[in-house]
Amino acid sequence: MSALLQVWRMTCYEWFDAVRSRRVLVALVLYMAVAACTMYWAISILGQLEDVLVKVLQLPQSEQTGIVSTTLWKSKHFQNMMQSMAQSNEVYQDLYGKHPVELIYAWLLFFYMPMLVVLVAANRIPEEVGSGSVRYVMFRSTRGAWVLGKFFGQLSLIGLAVLCSGVCAYLVALIRLGRYVPPDILYNMLAWAVRAWVYAVPFTGLVMGLSLFTKSPGKSTIVGMLAIMSCFIVTVLVAHFTTYTGWRFCLPYLAALLPADYEMLLWRKTFIPLATGTATLVSQGFFFLAAGYFFFRKRDC
Repeated sequence: MSALLQVWRMTCYEWFDAVRSRRVLVALVLYMAVAACTMYWAISILGQLEDVLVKVLQLPQSEQTGIVSTTLWKSKHFQNMMQSMAQSNEVYQDLYGKHPVELIYAWLLFFYMPMLVVLVAANRIPEEVGSGSVRYVMFRSTRGAWVLGKFFGQLSLIGLAVLCSGVCAYLVALIRLGRYVPPDILYNMLAWAVRAWVYAVPFTGLVMGLSLFTKSPGKSTIVGMLAIMSCFIVTVLVAHFTTYTGWRFCLPYLAALLPADYEMLLWRKTFIPLATGTATLVSQGFFFLAAGYFFFRKRDC
């Protein structure tokens, strides 16, 4: 009970420090700005595609984006394209019939989530270790409680930022598309935000686990960026190669350790795949953090 209380206190202190230093505001602005800009950009591209379709198919000109796309979304050709992008028939069946706006938001959010995690969480531990302020905390807490408090504090901060980004993206879509965005889309977009937050857990554990190896915030951010890029490269290589002979034999095993291998489970709406993906990704987050802590627990701060 005392250990849990220490973790809770460290988490609360992380929030107090984030509010005092305005890091909460920075994280909220970062996530909301990225969500608003990407949604605005996606809808603008949607409008350009509609202009092309209007000219090619000789349809009546529309004053507002969304009319042609709503019809196109229900076409058989577009549904076949969605099925190939979903990578499995089960995922496609779960996504079938969902509004284009929420799927655009979900895809963009899952795409840029790892990089935003690096920008928000990668330098938190090295900042205090490098300045020496962590020594004052160690008199009142254990190293494990301090690391977990940092981890939970950053996860809760990212969760709040993701939820605010969902509201912001919905408002942009509502302004751009008007009545073609039904009110229940907001609830669906917030549900996607929660799933993307779960997807952020292993990346938060990864970048914070790596940050335990250095005292430099700059180096920690660079290493975090390189780790995210490495995960992306491995995922692309696994999708590209059809045989795994020679040096490629290790790629499937590496992919099984990466969060991207379980991402599509979060796109399911049935309970068992969704719960399996959630449990696996959360476990990965704690595993990566524990690997860094194994080095940090005996390190001189």
